[in-house]
Amino acid sequence: MKVNYQERIDLTADELKIILSEQRTLPNKQKIQALYWLKTGASQSLTDVAERLGVHRITVHRWLKQYIAGGLSELLEIRQATGRPRVIPSAVIAGISEKLSEEFCDFKTYKEIGQWVEENYQISVKYQTLHKQVHYRMKANLKEPKPVSNEKAQEAAIEFNKNSKTLLKND
Repeated sequence: MKVNYQERIDLTADELKIILSEQRTLPNKQKIQALYWLKTGASQSLTDVAERLGVHRITVHRWLKQYIAGGLSELLEIRQATGRPRVIPSAVIAGISEKLSEEFCDFKTYKEIGQWVEENYQISVKYQTLHKQVHYRMKANLKEPKPVSNEKAQEAAIEFNKNSKTLLKND
């Protein structure tokens, strides 16, 4: 049975074209583009639209169902991603962040942070999870710079002064 998608889409092709130009995210552009192709007859089937957009035909079918059920607002609604909650509660993350931002932070290793979390919050967190949270998400760096000998520091300062004087003479 052939479905007439042009009748199901109540917006005109010109309206869809304007709405398409206003979209800023790729998923929303794809959704409006699918409606536009179906309304203008550039694509006769959901499979064709899906191939042209590079998505699965079921995805296009879901978009069309959303549009028919709730209109354009339902189709373009940005939904919150579902998923498993984080292992480390936000209160613990805030505590770690506060502790790391102190001027004299005692943490030298991630194991020390794990021990501190266990003592203060009674939560056991795997090393790998803690490392990912502190290093990648919080962008904290526990490493201290390697100590530089005084001789090398003095040599670098003398070299810097020489270079800066030659640059000033050239200007």
